[in-house]
Amino acid sequence: MITSGVLSAKQTMTLYAYHLKPPYITDVEQEQGLYFDFALLLNHHQAHYSFKVEYMPRKRLNRDIEQNTLDGLIIGVNPVWFRDQQQTKFAWSEPFMRDRDEFVSNISAPFEFSGQASLYGKSIGGVRGYHYFQVAPVVKIDKATQLEMGTELQLLEMLVKKRIEIAVISNATLNYLLANNKRWENAVHLSNQPHESYSRALLAPKDMRNVVDVIDTVLQKSEFKEQLQQLLIRYHITNTALGVKS
Repeated sequence: MITSGVLSAKQTMTLYAYHLKPPYITDVEQEQGLYFDFALLLNHHQAHYSFKVEYMPRKRLNRDIEQNTLDGLIIGVNPVWFRDQQQTKFAWSEPFMRDRDEFVSNISAPFEFSGQASLYGKSIGGVRGYHYFQVAPVVKIDKATQLEMGTELQLLEMLVKKRIEIAVISNATLNYLLANNKRWENAVHLSNQPHESYSRALLAPKDMRNVVDVIDTVLQKSEFKEQLQQLLIRYHITNTALGVKS
């Protein structure tokens, strides 16, 4: 963009990501994954900011929020996860994708979730440090056991080997893992009722509302929507995680 004969540089804006797992981040060092490609797409469709993705653990982001030192946006999050259901604490973008956390079981012993009582007596796998609001109360009263692993890939491996009965894995991650591990495609069963369904959006400090407004404008562009849809499909996100809110 040319202004008064001077080339105006875009202001760099960081999108912090704490989901260090596919498809969101597939290689943090090589800057590969859905979030990196999403930032490139944003950059292509507006001239105000140069968005770049940076990995940061959730605990550090929580500290920055508490100390009012968050200097960028957080990508791929939901108001519920930050206790901001009314969206009054932060500035929130429109959702850019849908997702859900699945109850996954081995096809030889398919599990259907029908409330917390259906988890009684089960061994349930989850990612270390994640909170599963349907599972936690059952584990707390010793009606089920929870095994914590470092990644969803490890959970899927444990499930296929029948070392756990149920795993909670996000649909987008599960689709990506199965697409890259074809031998497991027919080995798992998904409960008709998931653990939870949600949308993913961007969070920003309230004084960055102008940045969020720019993003929201881009999210409404027909060309952007079409390209985002193709991007999601490329990462095997083809069902529950479809689309942009219109």
